Amino acid sequence: MKYQAALISHKGGRSKNEDYAAYLQHKGHGCHVVADGLGGHYGGDLAAKTACVSVIEAFKKQPGSTVDYLVNYLESAGRAMEALQSKVGKGNSAKTTLVILLTGKNCATWAHVGDSRLYHFKAGRVDFQTRDHSLPQYLVDSGEITADQVRFHEDRNRLLKVFDSNDTSCFALHNKSVVVDPQDAFLLCSDGFWDYIYEAEMEADLKSSASARDWLSKMEKRLLNRLEVKHDNYTALAVLAEKKKLFWPIVLR
Repeated sequence: MKYQAALISHKGGRSKNEDYAAYLQHKGHGCHVVADGLGGHYGGDLAAKTACVSVIEAFKKQPGSTVDYLVNYLESAGRAMEALQSKVGKGNSAKTTLVILLTGKNCATWAHVGDSRLYHFKAGRVDFQTRDHSLPQYLVDSGEITADQVRFHEDRNRLLKVFDSNDTSCFALHNKSVVVDPQDAFLLCSDGFWDYIYEAEMEADLKSSASARDWLSKMEKRLLNRLEVKHDNYTALAVLAEKKKLFWPIVLR
């Protein structure tokens, strides 16, 4: 099994991009990461970059795609985040969301914290979606609102968990690898992206796309038609499983 990947990341209507994304295919394994630094907190952009780069570097040194490898990469990121906090100084705290996808020959596993999401598609349909660590998601879980109301909730940006230290217990881990079939797809994205693209539209664009890049382009076109003047940064990383042999070097935003 080989994987094709592509990413987009844009500052949107903000003065700078506090999202960060990267991926690397290495020795038969793949590591894909998306982070969204928290606006309003000092060093949100630094936190997002630090989290992503530290995971990619740990993966590059020891590539793998099992849960044990995933835990090791998270611990490396935790050490990097702890070092970052000492640099930003007392009274400041650099915070970020983070979602990680590891892929192997015919398997995948992942972890996330915050409201950056991972979607797993099988046969062109959403088979799995991460649950946001946010107040609206809590209200969904308690039956107070429906999942469709999350995008428009007044507390959409109130997160219950973020990544800002060497404590990696904040992450939700997919505790066992899942089987990946040819034509499976994954989408990792920040809230500035999924806020404007509905899951049914993700599915429709996937079915009509010939590549990961094509899929992202079609979804981005929808997003650009709906954006508000001061819209958020947006980032998305698409991964498609296929039999054809491909080589994808490291790519950073």
